[in-house]
Amino acid sequence: MANTILEMKGISKSFYGVKVLRDAKLSVQPGEVHVLLGENGAGKSTLIKILSGAYRRESGEIFLDGKPFYTTNPKDCIEAGISVIYQEFNLVPDLPIYENIFLGKEFVKNKLIDRKTAIKESRKYLDMLGMNIDPKTKIANLSVAQKQLVEIAKAISCNARILVLDEPTAAITDNETKMLFGIIRKLTAEGIGIIYISHRMSELFEIGNRCTVMRDGQYVDTVVLKETNELELTKMMVGREVSFERLPAHKIGETVLEVKDLCYRDKLKNINLKLHKGEILGLSGLIGAGRTELAKCIIGAYTMSSGEIIYKGNKLKPNIPDTIASGIVYLSEDRKDEGLVLGHSVQENIALPNLKQFGRFLLNKRKIAETAKDSVKKLRVRTHSINNAVQNLSGGNQQKVVIAKWLKTGADVYIFDEPTRGIDVGARDEIYNIMYDLITKGASIIMISSDLTEVMKMCDRIAVMKDGRITSEFENSDELTQEQLLACALIEKERND
Repeated sequence: MANTILEMKGISKSFYGVKVLRDAKLSVQPGEVHVLLGENGAGKSTLIKILSGAYRRESGEIFLDGKPFYTTNPKDCIEAGISVIYQEFNLVPDLPIYENIFLGKEFVKNKLIDRKTAIKESRKYLDMLGMNIDPKTKIANLSVAQKQLVEIAKAISCNARILVLDEPTAAITDNETKMLFGIIRKLTAEGIGIIYISHRMSELFEIGNRCTVMRDGQYVDTVVLKETNELELTKMMVGREVSFERLPAHKIGETVLEVKDLCYRDKLKNINLKLHKGEILGLSGLIGAGRTELAKCIIGAYTMSSGEIIYKGNKLKPNIPDTIASGIVYLSEDRKDEGLVLGHSVQENIALPNLKQFGRFLLNKRKIAETAKDSVKKLRVRTHSINNAVQNLSGGNQQKVVIAKWLKTGADVYIFDEPTRGIDVGARDEIYNIMYDLITKGASIIMISSDLTEVMKMCDRIAVMKDGRITSEFENSDELTQEQLLACALIEKERND
């Protein structure tokens, strides 16, 4: 442990009698990016919350610089130089940047808060991160990437020696990711140890040094990333091989949904699109290209400015209740705010859009429970009970609950918006299988995804969007490349009809 900042070993933890960590371990060296990898529900978040003081360990030991470290709350960890930046940022939206950076450790002069010094000091940290922005700017006015940098500035201001980044690139662009990687390299050059949690395999090899893999709450192995590959890591994560091959050939039928000359404010311009029975149609493009806006116009969440939607030969006047009743459903990219009621149980979330199936005046609670148990079993949702609140599940299992509730509607058209964002490769494979099962039974899918690998794996046709327009459309074939799709997303070309 001489060259180790952090050593965790023999860490165990249970919730409601269910063991979620068994003898887990992790070590971090100064100046390294140590990747923590595992499926959703593998125990990564629990291990980090024990490190941060949010949870108490049942057994095991933690050492900082070779000395035993005992913690009962997050404050102890921050003072010891351990900072965690979660996917959901710990920032106050209505306060300016400088107040967020020094929240709880304010500068005081003559018994009054010294804002002048706080602004000056915060500017120093922002400059260090290459963030050219006024420290008096409110957090609510920042982009996701900028909020992330404010969190890093907070950590540096606390003299962080160990920085945990949880899915830091899940909602930022490729350019912002490159900028973040540059900052990470600066931090590691100063001896800060980074624990990096991500499901984007390619970036792990770009930024990581070593990788610890967890499965089912247990330590599997620690490997040097330049001495392994994506396939080996996947096998360690899921205990089985995961296919990266394209979707098998399947039958595609008549047109079921057609979008004609659809416009929405300045976000969408003359969108024309067809979806066929048994088809997966991919919508590719950069963040902000208009893909989600198109989906929300189709389901009636947004009111289109002009154009029409034809569904099964009839003109559709989209509004959410009628759209769902007619057989078109939307699985939002924002599962926590738009897809689930987090404080409610698994069975309540599954039942919510299907209440008519469970009784007219009084709900049949036994039937709801049986349906939920069946869905949990079929989709392999990891939960100790159907009465468990959805907020207690991992991201991948939350996504499966979203899918479960819409599967019970028996819809004909499913719009999956970023269905695997923040989800590990094992859970992705299961979601892909669910989608394939849907189309083989005659349903149709629009799949919005920023992951070009999965777009090319899953989709029969791919439409590329840029600046609110569909610029290109391709049949998915062996000749099609990711570079072609990316070029169309970046440089507008004539559409290939």
